[in-house]
Amino acid sequence: MAANETRSTADICLLLEGTYPYVSGGVSTWVHQIINAYPEWKFAIFYIGGQPDPKAEYRYQIPTNVVQIEELYLFDSTTAARGSNAPLPANWSVFRTALRKLLVRLPDGSRNDLDMLLPLVKHISNDESVSFDQFWHDRETWAVLHEVYTRYAADDSFLHFFWACRYLVEPLWKLAKSINRIPEAKIYHSACTGYAGFVGAVISRLTGKPLLLTEHGIYLKERITDIYRSAWIPEFPPQRPLLTEPLGSLRRMWIRFFDVLGRLCYHSSADIVSLFGKNARVQEHFGAESEKITIIPNGIATEPCEVLFEARRQRQAENPQSCVVGFLGRVVSIKDVKTLLRSARLVCDQLPHARFIIAGPTAEEPEYYQECLDLTEQLGLNTNVEFLGLMKRDEVLPLMDVMVLTSISEGLPFVALESFATGVPIVSTDVGACRELIEGRADETPPLGAAGLVTEIGNTDQIARALIQILTDQKLQTRMSEAGRSRARDHYHERHILASYRQLYQKLIDSPPRKATRESVVGRSRQQPASA
Repeated sequence: MAANETRSTADICLLLEGTYPYVSGGVSTWVHQIINAYPEWKFAIFYIGGQPDPKAEYRYQIPTNVVQIEELYLFDSTTAARGSNAPLPANWSVFRTALRKLLVRLPDGSRNDLDMLLPLVKHISNDESVSFDQFWHDRETWAVLHEVYTRYAADDSFLHFFWACRYLVEPLWKLAKSINRIPEAKIYHSACTGYAGFVGAVISRLTGKPLLLTEHGIYLKERITDIYRSAWIPEFPPQRPLLTEPLGSLRRMWIRFFDVLGRLCYHSSADIVSLFGKNARVQEHFGAESEKITIIPNGIATEPCEVLFEARRQRQAENPQSCVVGFLGRVVSIKDVKTLLRSARLVCDQLPHARFIIAGPTAEEPEYYQECLDLTEQLGLNTNVEFLGLMKRDEVLPLMDVMVLTSISEGLPFVALESFATGVPIVSTDVGACRELIEGRADETPPLGAAGLVTEIGNTDQIARALIQILTDQKLQTRMSEAGRSRARDHYHERHILASYRQLYQKLIDSPPRKATRESVVGRSRQQPASA
């Protein structure tokens, strides 16, 4: 636990999964912006991670209005307790029944399913005598697994099925065990569905306090992409393959699992925020009620970028032949930096003096970063491409003539808004809100024109042609630069966005609490926080 003052009930508890304060950029930038924008409100943070990293450090200076930080690691083996080998108490039979239901069909995310899960969550959180290992290795639990495997997954390896089920169930167990540690707050605000959204749904029902959801990217959509491409779900080819079911049973089970978590969060949320219209429609497709959804995009303060714009303009005046393509972000697979490098090879074939600067942290996926370095050498780009590592926005943006985003998934990237405010046109894949940002919304008044070009995901030829088009046409580059600056200033300034969140927060804080499933969460932690 860490915070800046003695623990007290927070106004807003942020439920965060794998982001702030350990990861910079994206959602974390938004979290830091939100906390700093409302110094009159007290914030608490419940951080959910995978495994603890003793070398991990905060990437942000924690604001003084954060009164508590709690952390939970879902796959931390050091905290596992095997417990006794004694048979489970009779009252644990209800959990086996729920396990069978979960694995056979998985709940559909309705209100009744959450009602079914709540007693189990409370049971796990309040019974310290039973460990997960004791439950998982119990004879009757094994019988449930064998029954489900025989009926629904016999084409797969039982060993793979066993571990897939364990990795599905154990995080829910750990989340249930952690319920008593979730900070007390007037409202709960989750930055995604998934595990954080599940916690939000449960704690909202337990306390009667409202849940707010802001989805930057669509969690289920991203997990489906991961599951399709993953190597961590080993499966043998089905013995009876069907053209209508190209996925094996284990992958389908994982997708249904995250679908359940998403629907539980959607149905339990008092309000749902989407960053742009296309995402709102996807949320509705995955189970969100349309009447709950509000569109609030990301926003930035554009005024500091005026200095960067002037520095960029001065640099271009001194070097009219400049051809600098920039990338600012994490060097990770979801950003598809390899496609950027292959496109760079095509650009440099026509513009040999072109430079590509890649600025951003490289430690998150070190193997991928090394593969990018190897590919740079294989493509003969060592003199054209430079990996700068982690750098500040102010140091990098004035150096760019064009920004390139080759991501395979995005929400509404802050880096695009910062590029626009600095006058840097963008070439981006058609992901998230990028098309809307670059081309403008249909209701944009007055129409400002394109601030860049949009390409297909992974299409190196398109990306290269778009970059060459902007780099070799100064008039086009100037028009796009002005369109981007105007769009960031008029439609994505943080004053508008933060005013919308203030109104939403105040409404939820002032709303009468719903009836809780119990008056208080039994055994809530009363430990005093340490200083951050």
